[in-house]
Amino acid sequence: MREPPPAGRPDPEAGAPLWRGSLAQRLRLVSGLILFAFAGTHFANHALGLVGLETMMDVARWRVAVTRSIPGSLVLGLSLLAHVAFSLVRLAERRTLRMPPWEAAQMLLGFAIPFLLVPHVLGTRVTNLVDGTRTNYPYVIARIWPDGMGAQTALLLVVWLHGCLGLHAWLRLSPLYRRMAPLLAVPAFGLPAAALAGIVTQGRIMELDRVLAHRFGAPDLDARWPVPTVDAGIAAWGDTVTGAIYAAVALALGVVLIRAAATLRARRFSVAYVGGPTVKSLEGPTLLEISRANRVPHVSVCGGRGRCSTCRVLVVGGEENLSAISPQEAASLRAIGAPGNVRLACQARPSGDVALVRILDPRRESADQHLASTDVAGIEREVAILFIDIRGFTPLSERKLPFDVVFILNHFFEAAGREIEAAGGWIGGYAGDGLLALFTHPDGIGPACRAAFTAAGRVDRAVAGLNRRLAGELPAALRMAMGLHAGPLVLGRLGYGASRGMSVIGPAVNLASRLESLAKAADVQLVASAEAAKQAGIALDGLRVETVAVRGVRAELPVIYAAQAADLAGRLRVPAPV
Repeated sequence: MREPPPAGRPDPEAGAPLWRGSLAQRLRLVSGLILFAFAGTHFANHALGLVGLETMMDVARWRVAVTRSIPGSLVLGLSLLAHVAFSLVRLAERRTLRMPPWEAAQMLLGFAIPFLLVPHVLGTRVTNLVDGTRTNYPYVIARIWPDGMGAQTALLLVVWLHGCLGLHAWLRLSPLYRRMAPLLAVPAFGLPAAALAGIVTQGRIMELDRVLAHRFGAPDLDARWPVPTVDAGIAAWGDTVTGAIYAAVALALGVVLIRAAATLRARRFSVAYVGGPTVKSLEGPTLLEISRANRVPHVSVCGGRGRCSTCRVLVVGGEENLSAISPQEAASLRAIGAPGNVRLACQARPSGDVALVRILDPRRESADQHLASTDVAGIEREVAILFIDIRGFTPLSERKLPFDVVFILNHFFEAAGREIEAAGGWIGGYAGDGLLALFTHPDGIGPACRAAFTAAGRVDRAVAGLNRRLAGELPAALRMAMGLHAGPLVLGRLGYGASRGMSVIGPAVNLASRLESLAKAADVQLVASAEAAKQAGIALDGLRVETVAVRGVRAELPVIYAAQAADLAGRLRVPAPV
């Protein structure tokens, strides 16, 4: 079982909704993964031509025992049919052919595959089934070398590039994949190159064997390489299959064009983008398709497949004119804790006037690239917030040289930061002589609050030790004021360019800051909301608990006062092991 991440860090494996989507989307994905696995092992087998023909054939026997078995053939055949069928349906369902360049490239490559694949399949697998010909590597190499290498090279590269684009579009939502991407680039480029090199190597060896057999009368060399023939009837099937593929693609494109023509006479309504244009549309397309059709910038990391939430919009008018929320869309919105008037643009289809706000800023040229990570795009989490500030530091700094001030602050931040990280938190920002510490936990807000209270106690002890070490440098001991609260916040990277740091936005941050100010006014080290204390499992009996009016908050808030944060350590409830 995978160990959970530290309490203060967002789980790097969370928020990667790789298997979200409709049943059709998941079937298309699974069938594509099966076909990609087949292609990858097939190409790896080709690469063994760099070692020798016998090695290629030995490995091929094991591979073919699986892929040409009855179960293997059924799985591969059904996967191929399903992948092609669902892709054609996806094309036919489009209301516009405008799409990101990578998606257009993947689609064009995908529809090119059958035309290149049909002759290869007829000359190998179908020939083997019909007349029992041993379509092993010597047969295949003799068949394609040298005249057929152009088509085979194109097939290999088109299949591999189509698969890699699809795999990247799927996995780009995963933080683990983004960390591994530089390493995965090696097999992504190396495997097709090695596969082609293996076939070329054996093709040249075949040529040499035939030359030597002719020159020296060595029939055994010539016998290694059969003379392939394809039955005329089987070859004719190729024309039929290719024609059927042409017809299917033409039908799908025809549906798109017919819909486009029908839009010229259909009733139109307005889609108003707050801070952007107002465009006209008709019933049928999704909000994302409407954006693309009208060249309105709209972030969509997963390409409109409903697996991420980066295309989400805040509906500020005409919510009743949107299609009902599907289970797939509901799952995505539930995962980010979105309010009721937030919809996924790739799923919501308007039937009347709508006004909306694109939640993620689409104005950066590389928005998709920067927003691929959920920690950049913004996710809603239950967060425990700890504000720490040095009391009376301004008079102290006025009596010190600037170098001394920086020296003292850095030692303070180091002492506090080390204990915050040890408790599982991280520092979300600095403000003069204070800092903001943040805590989340995959098991919920309770463990996050325990981590925050633990950190507060550790910082208390660490700063006490710092005061002893710097006694000769400080006119008076450093004193702190802390405010601790918890609640739902938007967690994301804020700022511009390389200066973006992980931080939070929401009312709970302001409330924690107010509690820190309250601690200064009450001359105590820590003021925390009673709710955060309860979540941490702290018994309130015997503590100073008051209900106070907090500036900026309508309702009064129960809070606890602690003269020293370390005094609460013994009250923290440690959950029993499961």
